[in-house]
Amino acid sequence: MSRITLTPAAREALRDGEVVFFDWHVTGLCCADAGEFSVRALSRARLPRRARPLSRSEPVYAHPIAWLHLADLPVTIDCRPLWRWRRFTSDLPPDAGLRCCLGRPLYGPLHGR
Repeated sequence: MSRITLTPAAREALRDGEVVFFDWHVTGLCCADAGEFSVRALSRARLPRRARPLSRSEPVYAHPIAWLHLADLPVTIDCRPLWRWRRFTSDLPPDAGLRCCLGRPLYGPLHGR
């Protein structure tokens, strides 16, 4: 399981019955693995059937392809309010999906990987 950490702001921003969901958006035409991550709050009832839990202790789930790339990684999720909207963010590099597709590590040696 992944080492997911929700900041106090992210935990507080989640409403009753909501989870954090890492979605996978396909960006490549030749390969279904080429894509990017997005993070959002989602009602547990609207969670896709194929969603997989990323943590035993935190309410965080992922699309199956995103799960493959995020399993066993340390990820911190934060929530920054943007006017009346909630914007969930992670500490993943901005090009995390591209790195995964090219077989490059998401984190360098400083992160213990």
